Amino acid sequence: MIQRIQSLFLLLAALFFFGEFAFPFFKSSPTSSGFFSDSVFNIQDHPILLGLTVAGGLLSLITIFLFKNRSIQQKLVIVSIVVAIGLPVAAIFLGMSDTPGLLQSSSVFVGTFLPIGAVIMLFLSLRGIKKDDKIVKSMDRLR
Repeated sequence: MIQRIQSLFLLLAALFFFGEFAFPFFKSSPTSSGFFSDSVFNIQDHPILLGLTVAGGLLSLITIFLFKNRSIQQKLVIVSIVVAIGLPVAAIFLGMSDTPGLLQSSSVFVGTFLPIGAVIMLFLSLRGIKKDDKIVKSMDRLR
């Protein structure tokens, strides 16, 4: 059942997660210190950010293939949503702890908004999974 619409949404969510490898969270002037010593703050700067990104992407990909067990699929999508929400929160928290004037001294870049796209795709896939579950339950009632 790879052709279901929620599978496409889950694949797009995984692409949003793995897009973090290409786009940084923040860019700063090259004279900054700490995470910004290379003037870019991305997921490779901290293991927590890297772990959250890889976990969210892999969970989204694994969830595609669990179409026979919709209850586990729903739970994994909810965990992926929590990871996607936690990723920018952790990035901002870690950046603020390292550079106190993070938001004033740097510009927000595309990587900060990619988890928002992942959350939207995950909510859409969750809606599709619930719709499938509702159809299956209605068919069981007819038998």
